[in-house]
Amino acid sequence: MWIGLLWIVGCYGISIAVLHILFGARRGGSKKHSRVLLVTKNNQNQIEWYIRSLYFFSRVKSTGVTAIIFDQSSSDDTMNIIERLSRTHRLEVYSQTDDQSIDRYLLLHEDEPLIVVNLINREDLVEIPMVM
Repeated sequence: MWIGLLWIVGCYGISIAVLHILFGARRGGSKKHSRVLLVTKNNQNQIEWYIRSLYFFSRVKSTGVTAIIFDQSSSDDTMNIIERLSRTHRLEVYSQTDDQSIDRYLLLHEDEPLIVVNLINREDLVEIPMVM
């Protein structure tokens, strides 16, 4: 009985490995890469969840992602959380004092696809772009 159960589990494991190999070869190594611009100000309750979710879903979908974070002079632990997460995730962090630096960044990278999420607005949080 145990031998039969091991055969079933082994066949199941081999079939999963074959499917991963076939789908990986079909994608051809050209990963889709997304860039997400996060605008924050005193978002210590949301920022870690959002960044971890963003990178989790990018791993599940086998896509690359880079988070660009513009902090608008947060007075809470938002920047400490971002600095800690930047050790394990690919983050570009900018701290700003005026609204013009976001506009300058968007003008410099206007030819690149970019998803902009303003974590300050509750309406933007409803439409969180997890599907890339």
